[in-house]
This record gives sequence, C-alpha cells and structure tokens, in this order.
Amino acid sequence: VYQQVTMISFAYNQDEATPVTGDIRACEKLNTFALTLAGIAIVTSAFHFRPWDDSKTYQMLCPPNFIVLVWLVIFIIYAFIKHKHRILFEYLPHISIFAYLIINILSGAFAAEPGRTATYTTKLALMLIGGYMLFGAAISGRKSLSIIFGLTTVAVIIAVTWCLSARFGFSSDNFGSFESPYKYGTYIGTLAPLSAVYLFMSPRHYLKPLAAAIIIGAIVSAGSVGQLAAITISLITFIVFAGWGLPHRSLSIVFFLICGLGLVFLLRSNPATAPLRNDIKFAEQDGTNLKQRYIEWQAELNLMEERTVTGTAAGCINVYRSNYYYRLPKLNTLKAFDQNGWLAAGAELGIFGLVCFSWIIVYYFRLAYRHLDGVSRLNRPAAYRFAAAGFTGLAAACVANLFSSVHYNGVVIVFVLVLALIDRTNSIFSED
Repeated sequence: VYQQVTMISFAYNQDEATPVTGDIRACEKLNTFALTLAGIAIVTSAFHFRPWDDSKTYQMLCPPNFIVLVWLVIFIIYAFIKHKHRILFEYLPHISIFAYLIINILSGAFAAEPGRTATYTTKLALMLIGGYMLFGAAISGRKSLSIIFGLTTVAVIIAVTWCLSARFGFSSDNFGSFESPYKYGTYIGTLAPLSAVYLFMSPRHYLKPLAAAIIIGAIVSAGSVGQLAAITISLITFIVFAGWGLPHRSLSIVFFLICGLGLVFLLRSNPATAPLRNDIKFAEQDGTNLKQRYIEWQAELNLMEERTVTGTAAGCINVYRSNYYYRLPKLNTLKAFDQNGWLAAGAELGIFGLVCFSWIIVYYFRLAYRHLDGVSRLNRPAAYRFAAAGFTGLAAACVANLFSSVHYNGVVIVFVLVLALIDRTNSIFSED
C-alpha cells in the first residue's frame, strides 16, 4: 500500500495541498470513467456503422470514434483543472506510433488531394492516440484487464452471431453489421483468435465450449480468405510459441480449427458461402486472369518502386494506382476494402512510412513475446494467459492486414485495442 501511495503521489503532483488519498480517489474515478467508455466503445464496434451505414457524418462520428473524442476532451480538461499535467503523458503510446503519425502528416505535402489526407490522418490519429489513451486509462489492474477481455469477447459473439443469422437465416448479402466481407474479416480475424485463446486458457472449464464456438463460428461466417488465414495462422502461432506444455488445449484448438474448416467444406453448396468460395480462388471468374487482388499487389509494388520516398500521401493511393498496373490487366473487379495493408502503407507513405509501421509491429511483438517468455505458465497462469492472448491477437492482425488494412475506419479500433492490451498486460504484471 505504501508503494502504491508513493507512486501515485509522485506521478501526479507532489506539491499539491490535496491529500494523497484524494488523489487516489480521483485516479480511481478517472479509471472507472475510462473503463465505462472503453467498454461501450468495444461493444458498439461490433455494430460498425449501423444503422446509418451511408451517412459520412455518422461514419466519422460513430459511437467508438465519438466516445474516444469525448474522452480526449474530458481527459485534457480534467488534467488542466486539477493541475495534473503529468497525467497527460501517463497513457501515451510508444514513440513508434508517433513516428508513424508524423509520416502521415508530412505526406500531406505531396498529396494530390490534401483534404483526403487530412481526413484520413485525423481519423487515424484519433484512434492511435486517443483510443490508446482511453484503453490505457481503462485498464488499471487485473480486474479491469479481465473486464476488457470479457467485453471484447462479447463484441465477437455479437458480430459472429449477427453475421451467421443474417447470412444463413435471412440470406442477407451483408456480413452482420459489416457490408464488406473484408472489413468483417479483419475485425473478426483479429478478435476471434484473441478471445478464443483467452477463454481456452481460463481455469474455468465451462468457458472452453464458448471458445470452441467462437472459433467454429468465426470460420463458418468468413467471407474472405483473409479471415480464414488470420484465424488459422494466429492460432497455430499460439500453439508453436505459447502452447508448449499445454498438449490438451493445443490439440483442442487444432481439433476445432479442423471442425470449422470441415463445416465450411460441407456447406460449400450453400449460397451463404459463395463469397468465400470466390475469394479463395486465385483466378477471376473468367478463369483466365489472375484475381485482381494479386494484380493490385504488384501495382502497389510498382508504385513503391517509383515513389519510394514520397509515396502517394496518406489516403491517396486510389488517385495514383491506375497508372501503375503497367502491362498488367486492370479488370476493375477489386472490391472495396480488399487491400493489402502492408503494401498500401508503403505505397501511400513511402519506405519511411512502411518502416515506421513495421516498427510498431516489431515493438509490440517483442513486448508481448518477452512477457510471455518471462512468466511461468505454472507459477503465474494469469499473466501467461493474458500475454498469450495479446500475442495471438497481434499475430492475427498482421495476417489480416495482408488482405484488408487494419487502418480502415471502424476497424482500426481493433488494432489499437490489441496494442493497448499488450502494453497494459506487461505493465500490470511487471509490477508484481
């Protein structure tokens, strides 16, 4: 208790006349407020842009974005009114994220459409900084960390159940609240493995069937190859790097992966699985040309070669990419959000932008793996469980980003959440 009081006293303002216990209560209220807002943002992210999908204003101010904006305003006002300026630096993300955002801002100097770059960068900064700080303030201890993981699982269940009901029950073309199978694939492809590992590693055995249902449901509801790849590869990564010494759970995960993929095969004649069947193919429907997605990858590589330093500017890849197919056929069959996030980052921001984005991934991967490697599965099962889930979620996000960018509005919150979970897990359990 003495150490905690001393740390809080030092972290905020030692010169204030307010008693230390008052600071503690204020800090607890702030964390509780942040936890409430973070929980609402996570759960409402499963609804994407519903019910006003076509409204640009609502897309900009959808619940998760609006909540993060409100949090930032209140947080800054609170810090200045209470003269706790140091708290503004308490939950900031790693410097790699700031470096990446700076590259996005500087790229505006080369933008053919500066307004598009400004809008794109604003939405990105709102989540990468504001969202990160919200999750950081919300996760103040083990209990709040468990709550955030639990609410993330709730969001996954809502999204998957909605998608399965819509497609198999009502023959809808949408993927639940997501119109695009690619955005849905990035959202579920990232969060489903994270939640499944969190549940599988729980000491409560009744949660294991729920983890199995999430894996199978996420696979069956897939409309893109990216979602299947993210779920499969990330769970195999978990088994290889974190599942050692857990043969029963590892075998269970493999078994349910096989069950999910087998069920997709059995349902291959169902119209609901048609988008996935088409997306898995390497050729277009004409049976001759390579699928536009992979031609697009080559065009982005060509763009990176031509505009290595400047790129096209953030959010402006569509302005230039038609000029970089060269002799490749431009089939105009590329669907919205079917974009390689890695190559898009390099094409828009140049080599420095791609390096900074890779810096983010490498830093948080090392943080997650170092914590995973440093805790004992037997002596510290709780720490191991949270670390394994975060590690798996980041692996899933990296794979999903190959097929649909993690930077899209409505999906970037998932990426930020994974980074914040890794950071806070490391901080909370490192204090033990």
